[in-house]
Amino acid sequence: MIPFSQTGNAGSTLSHVVVPAGGRDRVRVQYVNATSDKAGSLLTFKAPTTSTVVTATSASNQAVVNCVPYSGAAANDVVVLFSLATGTGVRGVVTSVQAGVSITLTANLGLALAPGDTVHLMAAKAQIPVGAATKEANATTVFVVHEGPALIELDGTSACRINLVAGEYS
Repeated sequence: MIPFSQTGNAGSTLSHVVVPAGGRDRVRVQYVNATSDKAGSLLTFKAPTTSTVVTATSASNQAVVNCVPYSGAAANDVVVLFSLATGTGVRGVVTSVQAGVSITLTANLGLALAPGDTVHLMAAKAQIPVGAATKEANATTVFVVHEGPALIELDGTSACRINLVAGEYS
């Protein structure tokens, strides 16, 4: 078991944490603490539903990811991009798809991608109501992803933050 802990970005309407995982790593979230100013805010746990492999280098200062898009790829899809070289993952949102060639994101890549890196389509699998408060969950398993990265998101009105996500790879 290898432990991990991460803090989310400070956001106005969205805070998120990517827990990267390559290959058959299992991500087990055991603790989460989050604060939001939105009465109906939700802490949403996402896992990959499908993925594709990067086919050519994609520079960190561009929005185009060179890959054969996963089946059903569409605008507004939330994805996690995973770099094998650095072992890191970043969140992205798809704006357009060029069949058989690439996916274009709403913002430039936060890391360079190389052939063999992966793009994962993420889907909500669980939620915890937070509301306009600070909420924490602590258990042997709060959420688990059996293969690939985990994405945890929190929405807010003008201030929200995932204060800490901790767990282990198993």
